[in-house]
Formats: sequence, C-alpha cells, structure tokens
Amino acid sequence: MIRFYNAKILTMDGGFDVAEGALWTDGGKIALVGAEPAEHPAFEREIDVQGNLLMPSFKNAHTHSAMTFLRSFAEDVPLQTWLFEKVFPYEDRLTEDDVYAFDRLAILEYLASGTTAFFDMYFYPDATANAAIESGIRLVFCGSINGSAKDVQRLNDQYRKFRNMHPLVKYRLGFHAEYTSDESLHKELAKLAAAEKEPVYTHISETKREHDECIERHGASPA
Repeated sequence: MIRFYNAKILTMDGGFDVAEGALWTDGGKIALVGAEPAEHPAFEREIDVQGNLLMPSFKNAHTHSAMTFLRSFAEDVPLQTWLFEKVFPYEDRLTEDDVYAFDRLAILEYLASGTTAFFDMYFYPDATANAAIESGIRLVFCGSINGSAKDVQRLNDQYRKFRNMHPLVKYRLGFHAEYTSDESLHKELAKLAAAEKEPVYTHISETKREHDECIERHGASPA
C-alpha cells in the first residue's frame, strides 16, 4: 500500500468541497480517503503531499496521439485542405516504429498534465497499445477504419484482439468519418455494433462543408 498524507483532497463526491487528510492506495484501488485510523498497516511507500491538492485525473476523450509529429505543420487552413493536402500525404509515410515513438511523446505530455486515460483513433494499434502499457496509462481504442464494407472485418479483428488484451487497454468500434467511408461500411458496421451491443465512435458534423456534402450525397446530415 502507498500512503499520501498532509494533503488537500478533492473527491468530486457531492460537489467541490476540499477535505484535508490522507489517501491510501492498495494496488489499483483507493483504499482510504480522509481521516486515518489510529493503527496503520505496513506501507510500501509514504509521500508527504505538503498541503498540495489530490484530485481525480483527467481523461482525454478525443486523441490521435501519434499526430504529435504534425504539430504546427499546417495551421489556419480549412479542415479538408489540412487533411487531404497536408496530413494524409505525411501519414502515408508513417511506420509502426514512428507511431510508437510519437505515441510515447504524447503520453509523456498526457501524464505531465494529470491525464491518465486517452481515447485514441489512429494507425498501427499494436504500437499504441505497447506504448500505453509500458507507460502505465489507460487506453481506449475508438476504431480507425475508413473505406467500404470489406474494411469492417479489419475492425472486427482488432476489436477481438485488443478489447481484453490488458487491464489498461480497451477497444470500442469506430470509423473515421462519413466522407472517408461509404454507405456499405456504415451498414456492415451497424450489424457488428448490434451483434456486440457496442456503441460506435466517429468524427461527425465538424464543418459546414462536411454537412452540406453529406446532404448532397445522401439527402441527410451526417448524424
């Protein structure tokens, strides 16, 4: 067990009241918050928080972590220009080792900011899973396919491989966007989601152009 003491503690339980006291952890669980009993168990480690604040961590619910390598590369351009003219040509050159290295950089930044879980959609999921497990951070894959119905099999394979591969890693179904996939993919993915009773994640209605072009193609908005 680990003991954090001399701490201000924000539990978010019933509001934003801050208590003072200690926090004990036992493996992956919080064992005590607040006042301590007179008798202590044997602790593996004791940390004086020195009056600083302990609070629940942040979760980043929309990431493409390996895109750290594109930071500041293409700014102030419309989304479609940014994607198709700037981002996609460079992503086509990525290797699995590249994605692992760029994920590790992103994870360092997550942890430094108090973020302990990230929901990621990108290429080379083995690289991202390895980076997360080695770093001790929680990862939820949100799928990353595009194209047509045949690509749903790849998503299904990844779902079955990663959903229970490690306590820190989970997998959810998802596809990139309406404008990078066709209706056959949506229908096939809907069957898989219904069979597995899973939600589906995607980018949706991010720009006016995406909205208008979807109406031209399908007579309906992306949603």
